[in-house]
Amino acid sequence: MSPLQEGFPLVGLHVLYEPEKSDNTLVDVVFIHGLGGHPISQSWQCDESVTSTTRAKTELLERDESWKLLLRRTRSADRKRRSATASRNNARQSEQNASSLFFWPRDLLPLVCPEARIITWGYHALRRGDEPVTTQPDFSYHAKDLLRELVGLRDSTNMQQKPLVFFAHSLSGIIVMEMLRQAELSNTQNEQDILSSTAAVIFFDCPHWTMKDEPIEDAAVTMAETSFDGKAESSAFSALCSGNNPKWDEAQDAFIRLSHHFNFVVETYQERKGDTERSIHRGLSAGEINCLQRLRSGPVGCRGSRSALKESSLTTCKRICSTKEFSDWYRRQDGSNEQILWLTGALGSGKSTQLQHIRCQMEKQWKPDTTSIIYCTAESQSLDQSILSESRLGDMRSITTIRSLVSQLFVHDPNLREKLSSVYEGDITDLDLTRYFLDDYIMGEPRTLARRTFILIDTEDICDDEYIRELLYCLCLMARNSNFSVCLASRPISEPVPANITQLQLEDYNFEDIEWLVQSRLRTDWEQRSVAVKDVAEKAGCSFLWAQLATNLLNEVIDGGGTYDLVHKALGELPTDIYELYERVLGTLSSKEKADAIVVMRWVMLSPEPMVLNDLRMAVRLSRTSFMLCYDPQTALDVGMPWSMQELQKTGKHFDTPSQFYQWLCSRTCGLLEARSSDAEGKAQQSLGLQHIYPINDSVRSFFLSGRGFTVLSLGRTPTIPPGHTMVDLCHYSLLRTILVYLNTSDLSPLVSGNHSPEPRQSASPLEMSPAWQRNVRDQRNLILSSYPFLGYAVDNLLYHLLSPRPLRYFLPQQAIFNTFASNDCRIWRRWTALLGETDASAILTRCKSAEALLQPEFGASFRLERVFRAVHKMTTSDSWFLPRKSVELPPLHAPEKPEEDQGARSKFNTASGLPVLRATQRGLRSRGTLITTTRS
Repeated sequence: MSPLQEGFPLVGLHVLYEPEKSDNTLVDVVFIHGLGGHPISQSWQCDESVTSTTRAKTELLERDESWKLLLRRTRSADRKRRSATASRNNARQSEQNASSLFFWPRDLLPLVCPEARIITWGYHALRRGDEPVTTQPDFSYHAKDLLRELVGLRDSTNMQQKPLVFFAHSLSGIIVMEMLRQAELSNTQNEQDILSSTAAVIFFDCPHWTMKDEPIEDAAVTMAETSFDGKAESSAFSALCSGNNPKWDEAQDAFIRLSHHFNFVVETYQERKGDTERSIHRGLSAGEINCLQRLRSGPVGCRGSRSALKESSLTTCKRICSTKEFSDWYRRQDGSNEQILWLTGALGSGKSTQLQHIRCQMEKQWKPDTTSIIYCTAESQSLDQSILSESRLGDMRSITTIRSLVSQLFVHDPNLREKLSSVYEGDITDLDLTRYFLDDYIMGEPRTLARRTFILIDTEDICDDEYIRELLYCLCLMARNSNFSVCLASRPISEPVPANITQLQLEDYNFEDIEWLVQSRLRTDWEQRSVAVKDVAEKAGCSFLWAQLATNLLNEVIDGGGTYDLVHKALGELPTDIYELYERVLGTLSSKEKADAIVVMRWVMLSPEPMVLNDLRMAVRLSRTSFMLCYDPQTALDVGMPWSMQELQKTGKHFDTPSQFYQWLCSRTCGLLEARSSDAEGKAQQSLGLQHIYPINDSVRSFFLSGRGFTVLSLGRTPTIPPGHTMVDLCHYSLLRTILVYLNTSDLSPLVSGNHSPEPRQSASPLEMSPAWQRNVRDQRNLILSSYPFLGYAVDNLLYHLLSPRPLRYFLPQQAIFNTFASNDCRIWRRWTALLGETDASAILTRCKSAEALLQPEFGASFRLERVFRAVHKMTTSDSWFLPRKSVELPPLHAPEKPEEDQGARSKFNTASGLPVLRATQRGLRSRGTLITTTRS
């Protein structure tokens, strides 16, 4: 026994340090040694010769924020340090500096934690001092002793409910786990206080993570051989471990569950190189960042059209969270760790709101450095995806959701990062990701470094049964093979579904909230008001959306002087189908209001990204220059004479401000649209003009994308749709024409200066090639795009709206597009390429990310567009000072030969084999530009 160990009791609790005043004690820190150890053992000491470096680092430890949070330090650091130093000197003098060994719990920890009481606890494990033992109590007996002595010490010093921190070395970690399990099962309040007061458990070289892979007795033998010289009796090992009693596995499982429930910190340190939970937040390498960008380059659901939390459904949220099914899933009780939670409900029943509430509750209860919360939106196939063949989408219809899920897990799972970074050096296609996800990742028992990983997936109501069923099977397999807690919100589907599912139907919990919603919105003071409210709530069928729209319609009847009988009759005539209710709501608009509504809905429903309110306001003004629907590409590409901003102001004089426009928008769309900040959680004070416009529900988008909504708003008559077209195709024609009209406005003339140059420049000056100059060019371009509302959207999405109509993707009107870009000295071309920052044909197609899916080789549009762009670029080179120079020798343009079988299909676009003769007629002084006429040769 070393001199330092003399004077210390071998068994039981011993206080190393405590503050001078007991009232100042904020936390108890307990050290428990390992096998064959001593309360002052090699577990906690080192040679005095190495302490100079340790002491030099003391100041850094004093600034460690984690200790400040853990111990809740509140007083001045200087006063703490003086008190701690005095106590430490007294302690060291009393022991007469008997050893040159440095005992850091006594010599260092009081400097960092002056208001912590520092305690050691000793027990006989395989050895009594320097002698081996022949009879040995098991770990359960030691755990009971530790629990009893801790209760006695804390009761005698009035430290109940004060935080407890345990440091456990070697197999003493099993003692701590078993002690906490016994405290949970105890009927004594003081023993239960030990569990509820536990703030952290720190393990040093504890093998509890591998106990299921290796018998505990074998682990004890291995650790004993490395801890002290000589071997203990085999009977002592057997007695200590109770013959590999399975209750030690139960203690470990109970410890994991208790750490989740009571949310105390768990840290594990090993003598070999290993990862800790803090590795979650380490920076990604350059290769990993590149792999993550390639992983996210695919089509990931990003519209984000999910509603923010609504007060009308908070009672439902609380009621669901209090159910036994949710509690078992959340706390991993009763074998629910392999179950996924499935929230089901009808359209508009508040599934998204419930899932967001659950997410908010998790973020409040769990610390971000120990928990990973993955939130994904499972969207149905967008227009970009629906036009692709199934082979390009991979083997799964829900691949977009899987890509979003894997890209978020990439940051938290080091094995996933290593695998994807090393195997997939190029783009990660949907087919590659599908095979890896199903064959390797799920079956390989995925793990993250976080203590808990929650995966929350919100599916759109318009997702079909096959999509949801496929997603359910993938998530159930992931939950079974991992430690992830998975929750899916969707509409209910028919059998079959996987077995490991815990289903909660929202219809069983939200009736009272719907009743409260109607009660707060119905504008009447009848005696029968409560009866009317109940009737509306019952007919709503547990759908918040139906109840909200129906209440708005009934309020119009009430505002018109309707009695209870008339309102009751109107309620009976309302359809229960949500799509039919949409038709009834939009049918109340006048002809003028329908014309305005269809303009707004075209932009909101058909845009590739949520539109900013200010951009939408300008787009509506431009669209109001012509309410006529474009029925063919020639009409869409016929821009006409340029407008001025002053003339456009007259088309929307009644919504000069974002607030006025938003009020006008809500009235024209009957409340089917709403403004939402780009980040509903972090930008609550975002300006109204910078917020994005979304449908109030996914079903509104599907209602219009099916063409049903646009037909309802077509001034009461069904439009004549040309063969091979859909109503959505005609709407895209109108949007394309609006973008071209905007790029042709006279106010944008200063953006491109210089005269037509007959030959392109063959080289750029060294200044223009410098990174600083190019960065300045980008900054100036971005400044201009942000200064003009809707300009950035028009530049980025021109190709998207050009290629979205199906006929244009397969039969591109090359000559018509060439005429549009080449007219008026290539005005639109020069402005568009200058603001886009590219003039090379292939580079332009690459920059237009929104049209990436529409430019796939199977359509052939990309090759034809490149041919047109090269021809237009050859006609002009811009001297715009923020346009990058290109030294490209352009080949001559040859008119393509058309196969005979395409003659009939292409004739409707007037694409004759010969190039047209362009004739320019200069208008008078008050004209808006040069008129271009075309004559076929």
